[in-house]
Amino acid sequence: MRQLRRILRLAVACGVIAAVAWIPLQASALVTGHTGSGGPALAESGGRLYVGWTGSTGTAGAKGLNLGYSTNAGKTITKIANGETAPQGVGPALDGDGTGVYLAWPSGNDSDTLTVAYFNGTAFTCRTSFTGVTTTYSPALTDDGSGNRYIAWTDSTGNIEIAGLDSSACATTGTMTLTGRTTLTETTTAGPALVYDTTDANLGLVVAWTSSGSGSPVEIGSYTGATTLTNLSQVSAPVGSSADPGLTVTTSDLYLMYPGTDGYVYLGYSEGCIPSCFSPTSTGNQTSSSIGMAVDGATTYYAFFDPTGHLDVDSF
Repeated sequence: MRQLRRILRLAVACGVIAAVAWIPLQASALVTGHTGSGGPALAESGGRLYVGWTGSTGTAGAKGLNLGYSTNAGKTITKIANGETAPQGVGPALDGDGTGVYLAWPSGNDSDTLTVAYFNGTAFTCRTSFTGVTTTYSPALTDDGSGNRYIAWTDSTGNIEIAGLDSSACATTGTMTLTGRTTLTETTTAGPALVYDTTDANLGLVVAWTSSGSGSPVEIGSYTGATTLTNLSQVSAPVGSSADPGLTVTTSDLYLMYPGTDGYVYLGYSEGCIPSCFSPTSTGNQTSSSIGMAVDGATTYYAFFDPTGHLDVDSF
C-alpha cells in the first residue's frame, strides 16, 4: 500500500492522476475476533493503539460500549471494562493525549445523551453527560496539539454542531464543559469527522461529513468558530458515502477515508491543497460501517466492520 501511495503522489505531481486513481489497493485487513456495529474509533496514546466500538451484547438501543488497546497493531485487543452502552449502529469517538484517551458517545443508558469520559491509562475519570444534548449518530473528537480539544456531533435536525471540550475542571468538579458551541448551516445524514490539519495547507480544524445532497458526496471544510465553514471542497469520486467518514493527518498529508455506497472502503489524501483536493481510490476492503483512523509514528491505521460484522484493522 505504501508503494502505491508513492506512485499516486508522483502521478499527482505529473498531472496524470486520472489515469491511476481508481486502481484498487490490495486488501490485507486483519480480521479480529470482535464483532459489533456502527463505526469503530482509533487513537494512539502512550504507546498503545486504542480501539473503541459498539459491541454485539445488549438490546438494540443499548449495546455494550467497548474500549480496548493493542500493542501489536490490532492482533490482540485488551478490553477495558466500563459498563457503558450505545445504540446499535452508532460508534464512539476517541482522542489521545499521550497518556490516555478521551472517549465520547451517545449514551444508550441515557436516551442518546452526548457523553464523554477520560481513560487515564488505568481507570475512567471525569464522566460527563451533557444534559439536553443528544445525537443519534457517532460524534467526533480531535485536538490541535496545544491542549485545545474539540467535539462534533449531529443534532436532531441533521445539523452539525461543534464545540470546544474543556477538561480543566476534571480535578475539582469531576466534569467537563462545552465551550463556544456552534450550530453549522451544513446538514448530514451521518456523523461528522474532525482533525486539526498540520500539513503545508494548514486548514486548521477540518470537518468532513456525508452530504444530505444527491449522491451522498463527502464534503470538507474548515471551522473558524462561525456557523459557515471556509475552504469548502467536495470529494471527487465515482461513489458517495454510506456512513461517517474518517480523517487523520501526518506531517505532509491530510487523509480521508469513507465507506462507499458500493460497499468498499475508499482512501484519499490531500497534500498541501486549499481547499483540500482528495482523489479517493478503493482499498479493496469491503465494509458495512463508517471508518476510524489514527496515526502511530510512520503508520496510519484504520478500522471498520466488514460485511460479517467483524472488527477489521488495516494500515498503510
